[in-house]
Amino acid sequence: MSLFNNNPDDDRDDVAGRVVSSAFSDITESIIDTHSAVKVLAITVTAEFGAFAMFYVSKAKVIEYLSDSENDIWIYGGIAVFLIGFLTAFAAYRLIANKWPHQSARAMIWLASFAVGLLNLGLFFALITFQMK
Repeated sequence: MSLFNNNPDDDRDDVAGRVVSSAFSDITESIIDTHSAVKVLAITVTAEFGAFAMFYVSKAKVIEYLSDSENDIWIYGGIAVFLIGFLTAFAAYRLIANKWPHQSARAMIWLASFAVGLLNLGLFFALITFQMK
C-alpha cells in the first residue's frame, strides 16, 4: 500500500492477495502429523472422487455448463483442480516423510506437490477435451 495511492481497488487486491497467501500457508503448515495429513487426504480424495463421479455420470452437462459460462469459471475451476491435486500430494508426501524421513524432504514436497497439481489439471483438461468412443 502506498501513502499516495487513492485507488481503493488496489487496496482490496492487496488485501485479497495477503488473505489467499495466508490461508494457503495455514493449510500447508497445519499438516504436521499423521492425523492432520489423513484429515486433508480425506477431504481432497473425496473431492477428487466427487469430480470423477460428476464427469462419469454427466460429462455432457459439465461441458455444456463450462461452454455456456463466462471465462471466470475456467480460472476458478482450474485453480480448484490444481489445489486438490497439490494438497493431496502434499498431505501424502508429508505422511510418507513422517514414516521414512529423508534429507531432501523439505524441497521435494513442494516440487512433487506442484507436479501432481499440474498432472491433476492436465487430467481435468483431458477429460473435458477428449471423447472416448
